Amino acid sequence: MNWQIAIDGPAGSGKSTIAQAVAKELQFEHIDTGAMYRAVTLKALQLKINLENEEEFNFLEDTKIDFERQKIYLDNQDVSKAIRSLEVTNHVSLVSKYGYVRKKMVALQQFFAANKNVIMDGRDIGTVVLPHANLKIYLNANVEERARRRMKERLEQNQGNGDLETTIKEIIERDTKDSTRLISPLKKADDAIEIDSSNLSVECVVKKIMSLVFERGYKMEKELKNENVELQEETKEQKEELVEQVAPEETVETEVSVKQQVAPEEVAETEEQKEEQVALEETTETEEQKEEQVAPEETVETEAVAEDENPLEEDGDEPDITEAEEPSEEEPTKPTKYKELQIVSGTVVEVIPEQPETKVGNRVIKPKEERVLIALEDGQEGFLFKRDTAGIKEDEDLIDLFCEGDKVDVAIKKIFPDGGKFIFSTVLLNKRKELEKFGAELKRDTVFTAKVLKQIQVGLLMKYEEFSCLLPTSQVAVPEEEIATLVGKEISVAPIRVDYGRIRIIVSQVLADRINARAEKKAFMEALEVGQVYDGVVKNIEKYGAFVEIGKNVEGLLHISEIDHNRVFKVEKFLNIGDQVKVKVIKLENEHIGLSRKALIPNYWEEFTNDKTVGSFTIGKVLEINNSGVVMQLAPEVSGFLPRSEFSWERDVNLEDSIKVDEEIEVKIIEIDAAKKRIILSKKQLVENPWESLSIKVGDIVDVKVSKILPEGFIVAVQGVEGYLPKSTIRSIDPNSVELEQEIKVKVRVLDPERNKLVLSMRDAEEKIEKEIFKSTMNLQDKMSNTFGDYLKQSKNK
Repeated sequence: MNWQIAIDGPAGSGKSTIAQAVAKELQFEHIDTGAMYRAVTLKALQLKINLENEEEFNFLEDTKIDFERQKIYLDNQDVSKAIRSLEVTNHVSLVSKYGYVRKKMVALQQFFAANKNVIMDGRDIGTVVLPHANLKIYLNANVEERARRRMKERLEQNQGNGDLETTIKEIIERDTKDSTRLISPLKKADDAIEIDSSNLSVECVVKKIMSLVFERGYKMEKELKNENVELQEETKEQKEELVEQVAPEETVETEVSVKQQVAPEEVAETEEQKEEQVALEETTETEEQKEEQVAPEETVETEAVAEDENPLEEDGDEPDITEAEEPSEEEPTKPTKYKELQIVSGTVVEVIPEQPETKVGNRVIKPKEERVLIALEDGQEGFLFKRDTAGIKEDEDLIDLFCEGDKVDVAIKKIFPDGGKFIFSTVLLNKRKELEKFGAELKRDTVFTAKVLKQIQVGLLMKYEEFSCLLPTSQVAVPEEEIATLVGKEISVAPIRVDYGRIRIIVSQVLADRINARAEKKAFMEALEVGQVYDGVVKNIEKYGAFVEIGKNVEGLLHISEIDHNRVFKVEKFLNIGDQVKVKVIKLENEHIGLSRKALIPNYWEEFTNDKTVGSFTIGKVLEINNSGVVMQLAPEVSGFLPRSEFSWERDVNLEDSIKVDEEIEVKIIEIDAAKKRIILSKKQLVENPWESLSIKVGDIVDVKVSKILPEGFIVAVQGVEGYLPKSTIRSIDPNSVELEQEIKVKVRVLDPERNKLVLSMRDAEEKIEKEIFKSTMNLQDKMSNTFGDYLKQSKNK
């Protein structure tokens, strides 16, 4: 079970500082929740989305945020410094208030806690994020002290420190907002332990929290030991039988024989720990050493040995067998203060020479190796065998290296719960010292190749040079069902912790893959230049564009405005996830890569506008007729718009009656808007405005030609313009008998050139004509009458 520590508290209480210090002490992962919201804000600013629109934060569906070695990574990039910029600081409060963002971050924080030991600080950790944390701390301080800390922090970041009174006011306002917000307000958990840090140093607060951790950790270990009581009882009988049959010295010297009869791990460890320990021992010994252990075991007794004989009685000259070394049945062995793999100092008591195999009667006494008897300061003794001695040559003996009274440092290789002497090792001591170099490597992005030896319950046991490594299951990069296939293979791993207690390295394949990915990305980014062209793959689509992978783990943003030369309203009309697309790098800004698709496709717009200017004539094809006008294709991927008002000098022209889709007509370019990529056309400006050159006036009688028959009248043409002739003004003929192209004599009733209005009347024309005819007749009659009278008068005079 992973350990979880939750630290809540108001601004300036020292949560992050304390959490980092405790995490370092415990080798836990510090999850800075505030940094997570800053990372979200940073990406939102990079994507240039509308921060006021919560819906545009859906990019979090494909955003990766992780913590490694107290650094925060955004999409596999270290942004620990970038998130502290002033721009991010000014906007993070707005971003963190959104319910969608908080929901995503809380889920991610809970995921971290479920997969690693974490210490997490914030304002709702113990109440919302980790309600079942092993330890909950509510860190507080008075407002004056918190204000001073905030001023100091700003001063260190070169942001100015302001005055104390203003800062106190800011802190109080922040406390009010945090404790009264609707979503996850600042609140002390019921089971949290409150620590007032007003007058405490960082070290003091850390010490308090560490003591609480150890206290709770001790209780958990105690409960685990209670669960093993039953197992201990079951092995008690076997141990007693072993003491009766084998002397303590023989138990110490013949490690394999002891293992054959009873394993100490059955008492001190769970089944999972036993499996791991045995496997680790197997990986630290050579085949020759194994044979040395097995061979004596095979020759302990012959078939003729009597079962009731005591070998100690036959081998009475053993110098180091004392009654004190044998565990007493009446008085149980006291718990030792030592533990296996502990480094201790001792003094050489003597070097015991090798003893060959002997026979006493029908009893075979097994051979005994050369060994060094070493005594610790408290009198505890143990043996150092040749196979556990570092730097010894094959032709050397222990007596060549050790003398009585020598001071030596050794590692405890084996402790037997039945009592007796320890088994020491300088090989393990050297390995532990060599492990220290990995402590420095943990701060670097170190990756090495190790061989997988065996799968155990907790993960994979591995070998790197002379070191044993443990790869936990949670840190394996392949699916769980495929883990077994890694046995026998060499894979890349990264050290995440040095287990000095077991002299091994805890490694991670997941971290190694991330480090390798970052290295590959870094190398790719260093070689990346504006103008380069890549065949990319669409990885994700958002409203504002598409993310295209142009290299392994390297993605750039193909903004919607860079997809096509024409305006794009929906990305999915051009691209889908998984599509291959050729793109050009047009911008490099920190880790942000700007891409363009349209830069690689012909720019028909530029080609057309370079050849055409305002006033030019061109031929266009009708693509669409709507209420506003006509959409026309002028060239491949280039369209123009012919407004209804620019179609004809006549008003209220029915476009569908005048032109058809796919028809080609000549037009004039009257406007080019490069910014909006808009071209406005005109058809009427191909000819002079006939209204300006009309030679008729109101009252004139003119001949017109019928161009269109309407329900209530006729559209007629005269001198290049169109006028309206109502049916109600037709008198001498049947209106229904009027045909197209028929010429009719009419009178001009209304003429308004500015409004393009001309109304005609056939009846008025006929009446005017009749009047003129009547007048002419009357004039003729008068003329005739005058002439006859004059004739009579002249005749009379004559």
